Amino acid sequence: MTLLFKRIFIIIFLSCSTGFASDWDIVYLASFPRSGNHWVRFLIEEASCIATSSTYKDRDYPHLSSIFPWGGYATDRGYQGLCRYPEEGEPVALKTHYPYLQKKPIEPIKRAAICLIRHPVDAFYSFHVYKNRQDTKQKVPKDVLREFVKKWREFYEFWDKQPNVVLVRYEDLYRDPAFYLTQILHTIGYQASPEDIQRAIKKYPPQGGLLKHMDRYETADIDLIKLQLSDLLVKYDYVF
Repeated sequence: MTLLFKRIFIIIFLSCSTGFASDWDIVYLASFPRSGNHWVRFLIEEASCIATSSTYKDRDYPHLSSIFPWGGYATDRGYQGLCRYPEEGEPVALKTHYPYLQKKPIEPIKRAAICLIRHPVDAFYSFHVYKNRQDTKQKVPKDVLREFVKKWREFYEFWDKQPNVVLVRYEDLYRDPAFYLTQILHTIGYQASPEDIQRAIKKYPPQGGLLKHMDRYETADIDLIKLQLSDLLVKYDYVF
């Protein structure tokens, strides 16, 4: 598909749809940054062959410049360019980091949402490295860590109050991807066979390890996380 044809296709797609974002069956994929949202989107697309999207234009996997009728941005027919776009009346899997990093409020949740959570030790350090755009071995500065702790709490307390939210721990998906990917697809409303699930996992298997960034923290930093987030760590069954 030529670049010109792609642009014409998107223009036609947008002009032919008369729905507003609030008219679509949006299922949010909500997460604090660096908690597995991209991995989940890759898995969803491979298993369902339906493109996912985001509330903003992601810089890691360039999203098309035009906003789609459901109020999100998408890559060109999915990450691998092999998916179709959701049709009106179908669910739309839409990534968001709201209320962190995004000012525009989410649409009210109609049917369901998926909230991804990752142990803060891994999420914080991964996000610190990501923001600095370098493979750094430096510790997370104290002021940055305090900000992460504050925003992590605000994020998950917000989503805990929303209706019909299915919480998926990154660690559970890592240990049993078939079971939790099946749960995610069922929550969205997408059909996928066991063969589809296994193909997606084989293509995008879990990477790295769990609690792999522990050595990037001072003892005092770990104590800070434990103290400030103790209630949430217990609630989400996170230990050190």
